[in-house]
Amino acid sequence: ASSCSGSSGINAEYGDCTMNLILFAGLLCCALSAPVDEPRTELLKSVCYDKLRAAGLTDLYAHNIAHRLHSISAEDIELHFGVQVGEDNTIPTVNQDLNTEERVLSYAPRANYDSYFSTKALKYLDMVLRDMDKAHYSITNFSVLEKVAHVFHMSELWSRAGVHYRALLLDPPSHDTCLCAGDSVLTGIEQELNLLALKIKFPGLTSGEYEKIKEMSKAGYDIDYSYGKADPAPAAVDPAGYDIDYSYGRRKREVPPPGYDIDYSYGKMEDPSAEFQAKLMKFDFSGKEEDVVERVSKELIDGDHGMATHLTSEQGWTYWKEKMTSMAEIGNYELAVFMYCKLNQ
Repeated sequence: ASSCSGSSGINAEYGDCTMNLILFAGLLCCALSAPVDEPRTELLKSVCYDKLRAAGLTDLYAHNIAHRLHSISAEDIELHFGVQVGEDNTIPTVNQDLNTEERVLSYAPRANYDSYFSTKALKYLDMVLRDMDKAHYSITNFSVLEKVAHVFHMSELWSRAGVHYRALLLDPPSHDTCLCAGDSVLTGIEQELNLLALKIKFPGLTSGEYEKIKEMSKAGYDIDYSYGKADPAPAAVDPAGYDIDYSYGRRKREVPPPGYDIDYSYGKMEDPSAEFQAKLMKFDFSGKEEDVVERVSKELIDGDHGMATHLTSEQGWTYWKEKMTSMAEIGNYELAVFMYCKLNQ
């Protein structure tokens, strides 16, 4: 990337900084109106990659943003970032209605927290409990307790990002950085949200064992995707009322059937490899859902089996807490940059 420093303010190869910014902005606007597979858009993705790195953002910028955005509501944006928004906002999220093939929403919907409650705790609890019986809503395979823990966990991340956001109001990112950082297509955030939405709806999809999962489901068993490579449990004599965990056989039901929340980041904490990220950025998520699911299960394998430990004991909470507290703070800073660019540019 060229530098704009120096006493003359002139860059010998590209001209002055003002012209650079004008040309960059013009190229970006043209790219945004073009299909994502056109060469000029690919060029802008490369330019934005360099811009974000120069601004101190990581290779996992899109990955970090998608995790923190997927369930945010308009009210949460107002609370943690101090900007009132309607449903005409441009903050993308994962659709919590699992009955539709519209995986990613272009906006953060309103959560409609009950105004009777004055504390965030009861507002969040009410939001979870009022939908606790819905079979195809939110995320898959969590108990009510785990749903509540997930909501509080996300609120913690937004709160931490809010601190960084207020600092950015005093020392904001540059306009050309925001042209890239706030763009969900050029950064790959849209790709990450599409993948996360499918993982939420189809647990174990990218584990590399999805065909086995489907076959067991066809055999009439309830499938618990979430235990991954846990230690084997004793086999049950009667399969009736038992879940089948593809990693080790029969297990007495300890979690509710599909229709509950799951936070996949607790199951697979390792950062995705550069090779996997490159595949994801080029993956085509268009088409019928059953076809997309089939292709994802074969082409985007990352070994993610979902949640490794459920909240059924003190030991389970110790595991969850360790995963929560070990998340890198840079991801919260990156969300702050994204939100600043979306809400102020």
